[in-house]
Amino acid sequence: MNEYMTLSETAEYIGKSKETLRRWDNEGKLKAIREPMSNYRVYRKSDVDTLFSNFIDDNFDATVSNKVEPHYNYSVLELFAGAGGLAIGIEKAGLNCVALNEIDKWACATLRKNRPNWNVLEGDVKEFDFSEYKDKVDVVTGGFPCQAFSYAGKKLGLSDARGTLFYEFARVVKEVNPPICIGENVKGLLSHEKGKTLEGMISILDEIGYNVVPVQVLKAINYNVPQKESV
Repeated sequence: MNEYMTLSETAEYIGKSKETLRRWDNEGKLKAIREPMSNYRVYRKSDVDTLFSNFIDDNFDATVSNKVEPHYNYSVLELFAGAGGLAIGIEKAGLNCVALNEIDKWACATLRKNRPNWNVLEGDVKEFDFSEYKDKVDVVTGGFPCQAFSYAGKKLGLSDARGTLFYEFARVVKEVNPPICIGENVKGLLSHEKGKTLEGMISILDEIGYNVVPVQVLKAINYNVPQKESV
């Protein structure tokens, strides 16, 4: 790296915005100097390194990634795919998306733009039959919207959830019969209806033959993901 760095280079180097650097310059915290010809701000690298010596590691491996090489070509079918946040994470984990369902046309356009090879099934999940994937998919995933359940029934079974989007998630899981299903939601699901909503979901998955591991809140920032908490 050169002795001097531009405003953009310095901002990227220390992970701060250019606006923050301009403010620090005005406040005298990290002074820039001006190029004689252009009058642009530039920074002495030595000044930046001295000020941020406890935070900058020259030996940092920039290639650190969550991506892994799979030992087997695992496949996944995703419901409520949105613009692909979960699907891309799954892809980086080494799984192959065989199909993704999403109702929003703009989200579908984003999926097709970013991953032209993906099989995007656009439309209401209620209108799709996924039986062609029966026993052919390893994982069914879905970030289903957290709709309130009907507790008119006594067993909190699959029929009691009819009309909710979680019912559709469970219906597809039953239809496809994957070894694993993964449902993702927000932290508030734990306390929704004083826990009855989550209780109903677990009851339904148990009814169709799936044992639910202890539900926990994950802090995605601990996994190099720019998000806080999810169930």
